[in-house]
Amino acid sequence: MHHPLSPEQLSSIIDIAENAVVCTDEQHRIIFFNQGAERVFGWSAAEAIGKDLALLLPARFRPGHDERMASFEHGQRTARRMGERGTIYALRKDGTEFPAEATISKSAAGGRRILTAILQDISERKAYERELELAKEKAEAAMQAKSMFLANMSHEIRTPLNAVIGMTSLLLHTGIDDEQRDYTETIRASGESLLAIINDLLDYSKLEVGRLDLERHAFEVRRCVEEALDLLATSASEKNLDLAYMIEPGVPATILADATRLRQVLVNLLSNAIKFTHHGEVVVTVSAEAQEGGGYRLAFAVRDTGIGIPPHRQEDVFSSFTQVDASTTRKYGGTGLGLTISRRLAEMMGGSLTLASEVGRGSTFTLTVLADAFDEQLAENVLRDRAATVRGRRILIVDDNATNRRILMKQALLWGMEPLAAASAVEAIDLVRDGHPFDVAVLDMQMPDMDGARLAAELRKHRDREALPLVLLTSVGQRQQKAGGAGEMGAFSAWLNKPIKPAALLEALQQVLGERKAAPRALPATREAAAPLGPLSILVAEDNTINQKVIRQLLRHLGYRADVVANGLEAVEALERQDYQVILMDMQMPEMDGLEATRRLRRRFRGANAPWIIAMTANAMPGDRERCLDAGMNDYVPKPIELDVLEKALAAAAAHVAARRRDEEVLDPARIEQLRAIDDEASLLDEVIASFVGEVPQLLHKLAHAVREQDGQLLASTAHYLRSSIAFVGANRMRLPCTNLELMGKGQTFDGAQEQLSDLTRAYDEARIALLALRSA
Repeated sequence: MHHPLSPEQLSSIIDIAENAVVCTDEQHRIIFFNQGAERVFGWSAAEAIGKDLALLLPARFRPGHDERMASFEHGQRTARRMGERGTIYALRKDGTEFPAEATISKSAAGGRRILTAILQDISERKAYERELELAKEKAEAAMQAKSMFLANMSHEIRTPLNAVIGMTSLLLHTGIDDEQRDYTETIRASGESLLAIINDLLDYSKLEVGRLDLERHAFEVRRCVEEALDLLATSASEKNLDLAYMIEPGVPATILADATRLRQVLVNLLSNAIKFTHHGEVVVTVSAEAQEGGGYRLAFAVRDTGIGIPPHRQEDVFSSFTQVDASTTRKYGGTGLGLTISRRLAEMMGGSLTLASEVGRGSTFTLTVLADAFDEQLAENVLRDRAATVRGRRILIVDDNATNRRILMKQALLWGMEPLAAASAVEAIDLVRDGHPFDVAVLDMQMPDMDGARLAAELRKHRDREALPLVLLTSVGQRQQKAGGAGEMGAFSAWLNKPIKPAALLEALQQVLGERKAAPRALPATREAAAPLGPLSILVAEDNTINQKVIRQLLRHLGYRADVVANGLEAVEALERQDYQVILMDMQMPEMDGLEATRRLRRRFRGANAPWIIAMTANAMPGDRERCLDAGMNDYVPKPIELDVLEKALAAAAAHVAARRRDEEVLDPARIEQLRAIDDEASLLDEVIASFVGEVPQLLHKLAHAVREQDGQLLASTAHYLRSSIAFVGANRMRLPCTNLELMGKGQTFDGAQEQLSDLTRAYDEARIALLALRSA
């Protein structure tokens, strides 16, 4: 077929191309060199034609070039497109190398095989890419520097703040008057508020540089929501707000995700809702949608009846350091970082954080996350099997709040009960007076016309306690205020704190209906502050602010007050500053983790000054407990922390502290009295003292020899023998170093043995003086 263009026209078209076009023959000699090639390589066509293609290659690429070309010539493919081999390097006439991309093709004409290369100089693009990479590295370095600065500054600020808060804790335990106590509480509260701001800034900086990691472990959805609500229940009660939650059908009971970060977002949303709501309610609704590829998209909608946000400012609330307007910051406080952090966390969890709001009507923030179900159980079925004992029972629900009525009605129906709801006390009285055969009634305390206590008194005029048991719903603290001077509180068979938890409600209904054999008692949804198990000074080392709040609340329920630090390094610094008898130590923290902090504390504080350390970890992996104990921790509680588990751990700590107080006495008075009681003339006591004082120096000499020669068997056997003598005379301070030496001997470890021997010798000198004083008396 005749080509419509002449060879001269084709040559002109090729010449005006920006790219270099080079053709070679079978011997790889250049036979065509267009004007683009002249511009790119610096050679003229006259200079290049007839030369070997190696003229255009850097020397380091010439070996093996002929073999590569031959392989392409004899291969199946007729062309290799530009960029397919990545970047290649070519050589200019002036000897400079430059990066390039090339298309290579082969063709046969007139019995000749011709190779054609179309080459593009990408030097400018590569230079631009290098500039971008350098700019990116600079930006990352700047972000890293900012992050390090914020981390260092937050540590520098937290260190004196921890001291202020710790000292106020000590001050509150002294005999100060009410005015001084008020000042001290103000200092402590202000310090804690400043710590919260610093922690927000630190979380934000971690998100900025991508250093905030998510965990993945199993947890109950219901419990995560309830813990978030518990933290804000007091704040809602102080503003007379109704706080409630409901879980829609189809939500998995247990999911695999990061419970701590999910709870952090929920607490932030709830805190904002309560802050900006002056009357009405704050309600959390949880729903779930199964995904085609497996897993669920869970939605947590936090709805309030607060001030609302105008449409043109709704997206601004998610911007860093931004609130609705300046007056909002002045009136309500806050950094404006909470929602920024929450949205970032939502996106990290595969979801989003959105807002729907109407000024004067309230707002709904909806958090969505992607998560896998741990098993096939749904949240609505968790209590259904246990609810057989209340199935078919008739229940009266009295609450002026429509949301609370709907939640309680829905829960009662789910358990197979027959509920009837009344929106007012008058309506409830009419129902009972008209003879409706209710088996139990649930009454809200806070109602506008007649509160729950007065309503109970009216109902008792028609039905006695046995015929109609009553359960009271109260906000946190309301029961104590009413119970102080109101005999009508005795009309109730059980009490529940709001927000109502289904498990607590079911237990209360089962108890009051006589289906469980438990002794009659009040059933608060959250325990009131109890008398502590013993006086303990407690330090909590935990980096996550939400976990800090949960742990402090649990401790408050048990009657304790605790100081909080954010990492292991701050825990060590706090112990240098003041004594703490118990440390609740998280295992994974920045700066210094719990294991390393424990090792340092064990090296620094020994004997009577050593704190009792309880490990806290969310991993719950095999070997975690052993690693904690090997590091020198005394006990271990898994996260999420159960109140009864924490109570048992603190009971063990209190017992240890009490025993150590007894051990701090040189001699055990009870043991001395026992020896005296055996022989009225005290001759036995004198003989025991003489034997002890005469024998111990020889045993100390043997122990010193065993330590020096690192003879573990001799060390263990001698210390064991001495320990029995110590117990016989009640030489308390000798017991611990002697026990440590015995354990070191058994384990063939001698690090610190000399120090233990010195402690034992010093304790013996104190015991000898005290014993000889008894003999002379």
